[in-house]
Amino acid sequence: MIRRAALIAAAFLMHGATVHAQDRGATAQVAFNFGGGRIQIAPDAANAATYASRFAAIPASCDPYCIAPQTAAVGIEALIEGQVLDFLVEAVGKNEGLLVDARMPEGRALGHIPGSVSLPHQTLAPENEFREEILKALGARAFEGVFNFADAQSLVVYDNGPTQNDAGVLISHLLEVGYPPEKIRYYRGGMQVWSVVGLTVQEE
Repeated sequence: MIRRAALIAAAFLMHGATVHAQDRGATAQVAFNFGGGRIQIAPDAANAATYASRFAAIPASCDPYCIAPQTAAVGIEALIEGQVLDFLVEAVGKNEGLLVDARMPEGRALGHIPGSVSLPHQTLAPENEFREEILKALGARAFEGVFNFADAQSLVVYDNGPTQNDAGVLISHLLEVGYPPEKIRYYRGGMQVWSVVGLTVQEE
């Protein structure tokens, strides 16, 4: 009898957790302040197919091994769409974080996630003479070539999606200069998955 009661209780808890997860996952509409305006993201059925087709194109440089790894680097958490939406509301909307588009300008011109900022991966390459200024803009402090990231922004980095690794390259550059891995997260789905699930895409 005790064992049966325990099984029933476990089943109830699992069912409750499932319902909670489904309810939580159903939220695909958010609004937050960004850049002096109000940003809204919601399912966009009318344009979903157009954008999904646009971002699904495989780059000409793609070889048999061009699929991005599931994890960008050791210690870097990978996010899914709901977590990106949460980050936009809870961090970006409160000026406590940045959603970073690691693609080059020609890629971003095809469309981007509303509320994101452009930070092409090449801008943090070691040879870029402006790298220190960019890191300072992210909240880092520098003294005699040594960076302190205590006040640096929390980042979520994305690119076109699983067939591109611009986000991985940018994350590598950040880690190389000492950016704390706990302040960096990775949205591997990028524009490909974002558009497939029908979320708002912005064009400048």
